[in-house]
Amino acid sequence: MSAPRQYLGVMVSSTFADLREHRAALMSAIQGQHLHAVAMESDSARPLTVIQSSLEKVQDAAAYIAIIGRRYGSVPECAENPGGLSLTHLEFREAARLGRPILVFIMGADHLLTEDGFEFDADKRAKLEAFREEAKFAGRPTHQVYKEFNDLASFATAATQSIAELRQVLDVAEPVPVAESDIPAAPALYSRPRYLGSHDFVGREAQLATLSDWARPDGQHAVALFEAIGGSGKSILTWEWTTRHAPGVRGDWAGRFWYSFYESGAVMSDFCRHALAYMTGKPLTAFQDRNQHQLTELLVHRLEADPWLLVLDGLERVLVAYHRLDAAQVPDEKAGGSDEIATRDPCAAIRPEDDELLRRLAGASPSRILVTSRLVPRVFVNQASQPVPGVLHERLPGLRPADAEALLRSCGVTGDSTAMRSFLQRHCDCHPLVTGIVAGLVNDYLPARGDFDRWSACQPLDIGDLDLVQTRNHILQAAVNAVEGESRELLSVLALLAEAVDYATLEALNGARDVTRSVLDLERRGLLQYDRQAARYDLHPVVRAVVASGLDPRDRQEFGDRLVDHFGSRAHTRFEGATSMDELKDVLVLIRTLLQLERIREAARVYSADLDRVMRHRFEAVPERLALLRPLFGVNWSSPRPELVEPYRFANSAGDALQKQGDPEQALTAFETALRLALREGVVGSVLVNLVNVSVILDDLNQFAASWRIKSLGIEFSRHLGADADYTYIVTMTASRWLHIAGRVDESERRWRDLPPSRGGSYAARLRCEAAFHQAEFHFDRGVLTEEKLRQVEADGRRHQVRWVTRGVLRLRGMWFSAQEDWRLAVPPLAESVRMARETGIYDPEGEACLALAQFHLGQLEAPVDHAEWLAAGREPDHLPLARLWLALGDTARAEEHALAAHRRAWADGEPYVRRFDLERAKKLLVELGTEIPVLPPYDPASDPEFGWEADVRAFIERRREQNGGSATRSG
Repeated sequence: MSAPRQYLGVMVSSTFADLREHRAALMSAIQGQHLHAVAMESDSARPLTVIQSSLEKVQDAAAYIAIIGRRYGSVPECAENPGGLSLTHLEFREAARLGRPILVFIMGADHLLTEDGFEFDADKRAKLEAFREEAKFAGRPTHQVYKEFNDLASFATAATQSIAELRQVLDVAEPVPVAESDIPAAPALYSRPRYLGSHDFVGREAQLATLSDWARPDGQHAVALFEAIGGSGKSILTWEWTTRHAPGVRGDWAGRFWYSFYESGAVMSDFCRHALAYMTGKPLTAFQDRNQHQLTELLVHRLEADPWLLVLDGLERVLVAYHRLDAAQVPDEKAGGSDEIATRDPCAAIRPEDDELLRRLAGASPSRILVTSRLVPRVFVNQASQPVPGVLHERLPGLRPADAEALLRSCGVTGDSTAMRSFLQRHCDCHPLVTGIVAGLVNDYLPARGDFDRWSACQPLDIGDLDLVQTRNHILQAAVNAVEGESRELLSVLALLAEAVDYATLEALNGARDVTRSVLDLERRGLLQYDRQAARYDLHPVVRAVVASGLDPRDRQEFGDRLVDHFGSRAHTRFEGATSMDELKDVLVLIRTLLQLERIREAARVYSADLDRVMRHRFEAVPERLALLRPLFGVNWSSPRPELVEPYRFANSAGDALQKQGDPEQALTAFETALRLALREGVVGSVLVNLVNVSVILDDLNQFAASWRIKSLGIEFSRHLGADADYTYIVTMTASRWLHIAGRVDESERRWRDLPPSRGGSYAARLRCEAAFHQAEFHFDRGVLTEEKLRQVEADGRRHQVRWVTRGVLRLRGMWFSAQEDWRLAVPPLAESVRMARETGIYDPEGEACLALAQFHLGQLEAPVDHAEWLAAGREPDHLPLARLWLALGDTARAEEHALAAHRRAWADGEPYVRRFDLERAKKLLVELGTEIPVLPPYDPASDPEFGWEADVRAFIERRREQNGGSATRSG
């Protein structure tokens, strides 16, 4: 949530001329509660657009009040306002998005009006009615009031009472800390956070020289990547060079920014916002609402204009290999081999937009970007695994023996120089972290503390032929084994956490016992680190991995219980009230801990239907959902853990997330598993829902005939087993959609008219919202889509908080404008739709291709040929807009290639199982290109065998029909 300024300002939002007296009464009531009215009456001249000025007032205010009369108000005509909304409407949506307390006063039908109180414009009247409806459902967990008034006196009374209540709400609200104060002015170094080292820096002269040569103005590489296993000293090397050497290499640095991805909540968008706040001198809130595409453009523009030094430490944390529940504890030997969740490239970014930014950084001269990572990001190497232009790749070796000895001596160890060097080189390749841990072991050798020669003569380490990673872990485990008592307990508890903690949390996790002695003991051994700037304690990632993997089941259970008790007491269960994923932090930590403890049933219970629903619909939190769901299954998505109650629910959720991630094969496996489990347990509703889900995935896989067969089976199932209204609504809606896509419009509309009335409640409301969106898609295909329809569906999506509908209608609006070749109006909604997909890890090839085409026509697409190649190389590219893009680029051969591919996909399984509207669009383009339209074979039933479970579904129907029409049916 964007933080308001630290004063109690209340935004007053309404039309002006027709509500002067009401505004005056409202501001009087605000002042009577010693609040400050933020209103147009107190505006001063500022270099902002009218929309920027209005939204900034909302952002600066602690609460928002709207008076909605019978006029819609001024509608700025600009690219910032693609939906053509009034200022009051835009301000209202901003307040709702920020989660501000909202008071809405709506003029009733009996209120007397003067002539200037009427809205004569028909289009504005329609928008006003939609706005009045939308305002009724602004509900936020903070505070929301909705009241009607029919005269000035009743309005003044209602306003006075409501603002008095608002004052109480604002008085108890916790102030939001203002993080901007921690950001220094460039060119002073800004670190987020400061590097927390466990030992002094020694040696590395060769690497320091490499970095200094790389950073010079005549250098050929914008990016330097240092790759090594954990604990090799990547962070301390780059921190040493950034803080002590970089200023002397060149005197024209615009600034230096250090960012660690090891911190909780560290993602690429957060990196960009902090970098831009530092580079521009603006507050973080100025970039809070920018999407990743906009952040990338702004950042690259700054990097190409002036020489900045940016350091991205621990970048592996944004890669697929670390997209797993135990990312903080994953050992080097288990990272990078495969994707734990689906079939993605382990070295690709979890979020596709992060790959785009990394790709752009490679060309961001004259700036320099220094990266450390345990894995090499895929975008930094070509198909031959060689660095792409603009990237310098260095593998970080161990320390020189003399430097490793110096590090050992800096920790108070004495002994024979030759023996020290020989031991460290032979046993750990002079690995810096292990060298520091060896120092701790020597200093704790009671017969002769600090005496390396005496210690090494009787040290029990049996290293043998272990490789470097194994040796490092072996020595670390020996150091951990030497820790005893409360220190060992504290170390074990912290290893099960994924983030740094403050002292109060340490005490709570230590059973309220004094932790001073344990903390000092662990720090002395080099196992615990303290960040003085942030006042937080943490373990080195390698130490955390070794300690966590070495816990025996009993200790893991005991220490995990402490985390469960602590975070369980802080986790709330009002998930529907959450306005950001941050508000779910404690419950997510609780679930992760339960899963690490193998308490599968408890974790599944906490990961309730309510939590999944909010993460699914409100936040589209695809990576987060998959990371939580994966441990609930065995070797693959077809093997749910036996401890699960109602396992079909979790398989269904996994299928939905996998589909949004763009992995339909894995999604099909999950949905088929959910279907089989629901059949086995006789849950009619879940059987029907998963029949629908399987059919939708078959659409994605272009198995169009099989999709209709399964939909028809669902219709038969619903008709004979009397499923409730909502489930019947789902199967009818998806059947109607398939018929439309196949061009059987009359049948589609007939089924649409037969949609059963669904019951009330949020679930039914979401179904109606989804149906309205699909109907808008139908209108687009038939060329009868209107702005009014788009506005209505978008309002529904926002009101019912169905994020994919909001995202989908933005994409559809952009496609609608593109079809009219109004590229200026097409780009903003397409860009926002793509931004919404990318930031949550959702794969949207249609939106990406349509946006690129529109941007090209406006001259906004950077490196258009490279971008087109990138789109073409993606998973299941959308060939039709891509063909249009190649045609616009003048490459008719590539345009023809993709037009033919679009025709093949639209042909699907062959007549009559074709995608009729897509087929006609592909034919039109082929004719335009002068390409002969291919003659493809019709549908062949022999190539479309039934799935094995189809017979099981029919048998289930027959059994239930024999039981008096399914009177014993469960419908969960």
